[in-house]
Amino acid sequence: MTFNDTPYASASPRVIGSPIESERSVLSAQAIINRSGAANLIVLLRVRMGFPAESFALAARPLIDGYAKFVQLRPIPGSSRYGGPGGQLQRGLVTALRALDHRRGQILPRSAPPEILGALTHRWTYAVFAAALLRDAGRVQSDDSVRMFERWVPPIVQAWLAEHPPLMEELRAVLAGSAEASSAIAELVARAATGARPRIEATVPHTQTESVAGAVESSVETPPIAPETDGPEFLDGVDAADAGRPRRFMEWVRQGIADGTLPVNVRGALVHGVEDGLLLASPGIFRAFIRRDGAGQAEPGDAAKRLQREVLRAGWHLRADGGVNLHGYGWKRDGRGAVRIHGVVILAPQRFVDPVPPINLALVRVGDATAAAE
Repeated sequence: MTFNDTPYASASPRVIGSPIESERSVLSAQAIINRSGAANLIVLLRVRMGFPAESFALAARPLIDGYAKFVQLRPIPGSSRYGGPGGQLQRGLVTALRALDHRRGQILPRSAPPEILGALTHRWTYAVFAAALLRDAGRVQSDDSVRMFERWVPPIVQAWLAEHPPLMEELRAVLAGSAEASSAIAELVARAATGARPRIEATVPHTQTESVAGAVESSVETPPIAPETDGPEFLDGVDAADAGRPRRFMEWVRQGIADGTLPVNVRGALVHGVEDGLLLASPGIFRAFIRRDGAGQAEPGDAAKRLQREVLRAGWHLRADGGVNLHGYGWKRDGRGAVRIHGVVILAPQRFVDPVPPINLALVRVGDATAAAE
C-alpha cells in the first residue's frame, strides 16, 4: 500500500495539494485517542520526554494528532496486543515510549562537549520521539515519513531542531531510511521496534480485551528523562522581539471567547472551531484587535496586516504547500447563499483557550487563499 492509496484520514497539519489531501477524515484526532484508550499513553509520553505541558502541547501534540488522524482506528491484523480498534495508534505510541526509555541515560549527541549537551537535550529527545512515532507510518513508503514530519511538526519546532544541523540531518536520514550504521537515533528506534524494553513490555496488555491505556496507568509516575525546568526555548516564538504582541492577541481571543464578545461558530463570527484547530477569520479578527488596542488608527488595514504577519511568525498555525498560510472554508448550503471565510488556523488551540470551541460542523473546507504572508 502506498501513501497515495491509503484509506485512512488526512493528518493535521494538512498540506493542501498533496496526495493525502484527497482523503477524508472519518474521526477527529481527539475522538480517535478517546476511543482507542490512548490518552494515558500520551500522558506517559509527556512524562518520558520531560517537557512542560505547554511545550508538549505545542511541539508533540500536533505530531501525535496527525498520526492519529492518518491511522484512524486501524487495528494491527493478527496481533493479540494491537488487534482491537486503535491498535496501530497504540503501537506507534508504545514504540515511541520504548525509544524514549532507551534514550534515557544516553549522551546525545555522542562525543559532544559537555558545555553544549544541556542546550541540545530536548532537541535530541524530540528527534527520538518523532522518528519512533513515524516509524509505523513510514512503513508505507520511506519518503512518506519525511513528508509527514514536515507536515505535522509545527514550523517553529522544525526551525528549533534545525538550529543544530547535525541533528536535523540525522533525523531526516532516519525518516528516509538512509541513516548510517552509526546513527544513534536509528539505533534507539530499532531497539524500540524489536520490543527490547522490558518495562514497557510489562505495561502493554497481551490480550485484545485489555486496554493499553489502562495497563500503563500505573507507570505514569515513572521519572522523566529530564526534569521539567523552563522547557525548550521555542516557547517564546521564533522572533522573541515580536512575541509579546502575538501573545497579547491570543489572550484577547481567549478573553473574547470566554466573555462572549467574540461570537463563535455562527455566521459573521470571527472565530470558528475546525477540525485542525481554531479558525481566525482574516483580516477581520486582526482589524478588531487593532481597533480595540488603539494602534494603527491612521492606517488600520496596514496595522492589521503587520499583526497578522507577527502571529504567523510565531509559528502556531497550519501551513499548506508553497508557504500558504490562509485557509478557506464555506458554509454548507442552507438556502442563504454561499459565504466564504478565509483565515489562519491555530494548531493545538488548547494552548491558548480553555475550553476549546467545538468544531463548527456547518463549515466545509473549500480551498486555501493564495496569500502566503498576508
